Amino acid sequence: MDYEYLLNYILNILGIAGSVIFVVFFFGMCIFVHELGHFLVARWRGLHVDAFSIGFKKIWAKKINGVEYRIGCLPLGGYVELPQVDAATETPKAADGTELPPAKPLDRLLTAAAGPICNIIFGLLLGCVVWLVGIPQDTPKMRVVEVAEVEENSPEWNAGLRKGDVITRINGKKFHAAWKDIVVEILTTIGEVDLTVERDGKTFEIKYLPKVNPKKMAVEKTAYPFFSPAIPIEFHPEKGSVAEKAGIKSGDQLLSLNGMSCEHFFVVQQFINYYGDKPLTLKMRKKDSRSEYTVEVQPVDLPDELEFLTQYYTGVTLTPQLQIMGIMKDFPAEKSGLRPGDIIKKFNDKDVKVFQDFTDNVQANKSGKFTVTVLRGDKLLVLETSAKAVRPRSIGVKFMLRDHPNPFQQFTGLIELTAKSIRSMAVRLGNTMGITEKQSNLSARNMSGPMGMAVVLYKSVRLSPAMGLYFVVMISFALAIFNLLPLPVLDGGHVFMSLIEIVFRRPLPVIVVKVLSYIFIGLLLILMLYVTYMDVLRVVPAAQKLEQKLTSAESTEKAPEQSPEKGGK
Repeated sequence: MDYEYLLNYILNILGIAGSVIFVVFFFGMCIFVHELGHFLVARWRGLHVDAFSIGFKKIWAKKINGVEYRIGCLPLGGYVELPQVDAATETPKAADGTELPPAKPLDRLLTAAAGPICNIIFGLLLGCVVWLVGIPQDTPKMRVVEVAEVEENSPEWNAGLRKGDVITRINGKKFHAAWKDIVVEILTTIGEVDLTVERDGKTFEIKYLPKVNPKKMAVEKTAYPFFSPAIPIEFHPEKGSVAEKAGIKSGDQLLSLNGMSCEHFFVVQQFINYYGDKPLTLKMRKKDSRSEYTVEVQPVDLPDELEFLTQYYTGVTLTPQLQIMGIMKDFPAEKSGLRPGDIIKKFNDKDVKVFQDFTDNVQANKSGKFTVTVLRGDKLLVLETSAKAVRPRSIGVKFMLRDHPNPFQQFTGLIELTAKSIRSMAVRLGNTMGITEKQSNLSARNMSGPMGMAVVLYKSVRLSPAMGLYFVVMISFALAIFNLLPLPVLDGGHVFMSLIEIVFRRPLPVIVVKVLSYIFIGLLLILMLYVTYMDVLRVVPAAQKLEQKLTSAESTEKAPEQSPEKGGK
């Protein structure tokens, strides 16, 4: 029995189960806290409460002081029944049919506002934990962006952006942001994107009108940039580490490792594991002076007594058909005579038919010598080689930076993003209806409902518990902001109508409230169905393929005379 495989399988199952529990618990908590706010303020203001439930689909209930407390079998939050808050009812009634006096507008206002306010408080409290722990960043915060690649014939390319250009401003503003935040700035731009670029000592402006990038976020159909950044790989040595002793300072950037360029943190760690049995030569760039220097660092082997993490490699990259595609530098295969194009047929005179057979045999043989029979052209050759132990190693640096926004920065950041998104979607709608000639990159396709948020939350917590908790904070804040919108069926609608009654000393006619409620209930149902449909497209591959076929068919109908040079096969 392969105990290592079994252990990894069990750990993976436990990780999935833990992530699902995290999603269910915290997603439900956001809703529960919201309803708890309504309940507590309603009791404080003396309003009648029919029921307060934890979860949905009642399996237990008990009445205490006129309130039925329930527990449901679906642990997805809860609800509270408040007949006196509903302004669409002229004479509110309790669950048993007893008529109730209309609630004062101030009581309705406070009760309605309590739910969103509790969501904000809950988010701020969780935000303190995020502030303390920090959020993993995809890239360091950059003050300039060096362009690594630009897709030809893209809007950016046609506007003049080229590989090696250094972007110093976006839309006339300086920035200090991770790449994901820079993408958001571009996506929420109304009209043309304005990049201030430096090239060969000269500064100039590049303006372009973004268009949908089919290779990125294809379901959302957003104008994701057609260029990619050269991500600076910053080293942050730990105290007393071999990296610190070699003279590397916090914030210094890695340029190459043993003469090889590294495009990502994961590649750096792989190279440290691969080549760390010998001293590594690191070419670095100083953070402050930007001058370059070279150091030699000997990685330290990390504990792996049971060899769960140690792998053995000959140094060949293979296709599923066992054809050698490449030979890794400084691995046994390099000196054995193996060449790209060879097809592996046997391992120690034992036939190997699939990729897994070869890797399993190498792993089982460990560092011992073995023979490989390969087909080269029309000849069979027997070559002797071995495998090299690739162990987990470290030079004592942190690659992945963490951002530590305080709770209020997290809240204001979401408000700013929400405002930009709503403005951008409004401009897009106005352009579609012919009201404005301005263009934007976001539409209703970019919105997400409960299903989409649950999926993102699951992916976030699988990546990092801190990232998962940060997304819970965003969900709680988003729930508060959405419910504060002044629509009749939302908490903000109840607050708005209560304010009208306080100012004009009379409530809105019930018939008006009813009509508005029915209209907005219908609109919200349509919106919910649409965003759920978009969530399904993002999650289900078959649905994505169907959407692509429909889009392709629609494009063909609109452009039947498309020339072979532009779109034919």
